[in-house]
Amino acid sequence: LEKLSKAKKHGSSFLNNAPLGIVVCADPAKCDVWIEDASIASTYIQLAAESLGLGSCWVQIRDRIQDKSHTAEEYVSGLLNIPGNLRVESVIAIGYPDEKKPPHSREELQYEKVHLDLYGRSYVSRIPG
Repeated sequence: LEKLSKAKKHGSSFLNNAPLGIVVCADPAKCDVWIEDASIASTYIQLAAESLGLGSCWVQIRDRIQDKSHTAEEYVSGLLNIPGNLRVESVIAIGYPDEKKPPHSREELQYEKVHLDLYGRSYVSRIPG
């Protein structure tokens, strides 16, 4: 995990302190929606962790830079000897959370970004008071 924590310049260093990291990969030759499928798998890993009282954090790997000459995906694939036919979408860090953030209040939610039926038709006016 210490080496995985260096997969990106920003946004992966906390892996060094995580007790577990799950690398999520997929084979694009087997599915043209591999990005979506790997993203769904990543999210379900996070939901499963939450159901066990654990915290998790997504580290985006696909389409991210590791250094001037390597992508984060090349770095992770090389580090873990991942076969060339597989693509790396993410690393999910799992551990016990340092803090439990309270949910946002209803007033904090940005309902103006939600549209009903058509883009531009505000959902805000249909929210019960």
